[in-house]
Amino acid sequence: MPLPKFLRSAGAETKVCGACGAQMQSSALFCSACGVRLDEPDSMPLHIVDRSTGLFNERFLRPVLEDELARAHRYGRSLGVVLVQPFAQGAADSNGAVGDQTLQLVAEAVTSTLRDVDTTGVLARQPPSLLALLPDTDIAGTAYAANRLIQAVNGALQANGRRAGVGVVCIHYGQRLRAGTVIEAAERSLRTGRPELLGR
Repeated sequence: MPLPKFLRSAGAETKVCGACGAQMQSSALFCSACGVRLDEPDSMPLHIVDRSTGLFNERFLRPVLEDELARAHRYGRSLGVVLVQPFAQGAADSNGAVGDQTLQLVAEAVTSTLRDVDTTGVLARQPPSLLALLPDTDIAGTAYAANRLIQAVNGALQANGRRAGVGVVCIHYGQRLRAGTVIEAAERSLRTGRPELLGR
């Protein structure tokens, strides 16, 4: 026997999140899409994950990099940073950019290659850039990880006619650095093809 109409519609009532516009059940207190409390729509959404790759986004990645830099300086440990950026060799996507599917392939290749203690995230979407943080890793270990990463990423992108480049930075604990300085050094390393050593 089918349910009466008033019982079917009772559980299906929804409301809209004022911060991100997602549809939510009427009984929900927090938005499952952005994490904002529904009675405080002026709060800032808690988007910390890139939806197409499932990796952390820049909003979460920069504070983690700041924390890792502080920890490396405090405990006298090295920190490796690898910037991965795919680029089109032949035809680009319809909008002339590297699309979500390519970014997903790169993300899968990067996460399957790194250790569990490493943190990976999407630094930017245009141009698409992934940043990997390698705690307690010296210049030799960072270069080895970067070599494995570029082989895995280029293997994953081979069918798409694309390749990727990497920027390699190793931070020595002798000097306290900020996240922006490290990211600039990684971008410089990507352009020049030479690893950078910071903090000495």
